[in-house]
Amino acid sequence: MSKLNLIILVICMAAAAGVGCDTAATSYLDAGANLNIPDGIDPTNPKIERATIAVDFTDVRIVRVDIPTGRVSISQSLDGSSSLRVTKTIIPDGISREAMEKQLSESVVKAQRSFVDNTRLDIKASYSPSLTSTDIAFDIRLVLPAGANIEVFAENAPVEIIDLVGSVEIQTANGAVTLDNIVGSVVARTSNRPIQARSISGNVQLTTSEAAVSVRLEPSITGAISVTTTNAPIQMAIGRKSTAALDLTSTGGVISADLTGFIVSDITTGAGFLRGVLNGGGGRIEARTTTAAIEFVGF
Repeated sequence: MSKLNLIILVICMAAAAGVGCDTAATSYLDAGANLNIPDGIDPTNPKIERATIAVDFTDVRIVRVDIPTGRVSISQSLDGSSSLRVTKTIIPDGISREAMEKQLSESVVKAQRSFVDNTRLDIKASYSPSLTSTDIAFDIRLVLPAGANIEVFAENAPVEIIDLVGSVEIQTANGAVTLDNIVGSVVARTSNRPIQARSISGNVQLTTSEAAVSVRLEPSITGAISVTTTNAPIQMAIGRKSTAALDLTSTGGVISADLTGFIVSDITTGAGFLRGVLNGGGGRIEARTTTAAIEFVGF
C-alpha cells in the first residue's frame, strides 16, 4: 500500500456538557479496545460491548473521528494491515441488563467515505436516544498502515499515538497526550492535562498549561526540542550524546540540572534560568514554565 497522508480529526462533544473527556471516560473504560477480547457484550459485565470494524484505507487521505465521550488511540502496523476496534461502556448504574443491551445495540460506530470527499473516511459514533452524551464512553483503537503522517484535531479528548513512522501534529484541549516511539517530528498542544513523550526521532514541540510535561528524548545533531507549560513541573531526560544549545527558564520556580556526561560550555545560571551549550551545540533544547521546577538529567 502506498504511503498515506492522513489527517485525523477527533471531535469530542462532551465539551458542551462541561465534561473533560479524559476524566469522565477513562475511569469507566477497561484496558482499552483490546484486539484479543472477543466481540460482543462482555459476559462478565453487561455494561461493555466490543466490536471490530473492517476499514478500507485505499486512497484515503483524511480520517475524521467524531465521538461524544471517550478515548482515542492511534498506532501503525508493520505489515500494512489496518483495524478499528471499539469498546462501548455504559456509565450509569442501576440499569437493567435488558435496557443496557438495547442501549448498546442502539449506540453504534460507523466508518464510511464522506459524501462530499471520497478520499475522506469518517468514523462517527452515535449513542442511543435513551442516553446522554456522557452516559456512554467510546474507546476507539485505530491501527493504520505504516508510513502515515497524522494530524489530530480534538476538543476535550485524550490522544495516544505510538509506534508511528511519520510526523504528527496534535491540537486538543483538556486531554492528556501520550507519544511513544515515533520516527518523525511532533507538534502537540493541549491544556490543563499532562504530556508525556519518549523516543521521538525528529523535532519536538510540546505545549500545555497547568499540567506537567515529561520527556525522554535523544534529538538528532541539529534537532530542536521545545517544551512549554505554566504552573507545573517539567521533567527532561535527554541523551548524553545530544548536541544542542540549552535554555531552561522557570519564572518563579527552580531549576535542577545534572549535566554529568555532557561536555558543557558557555554555562550561565541565575534565579530561574540556566543556559549553556551541550557537546558543542548544533541543535536546540528549550523548556519554559512558571512557579514550578524544571528537572534536567542525561541518560
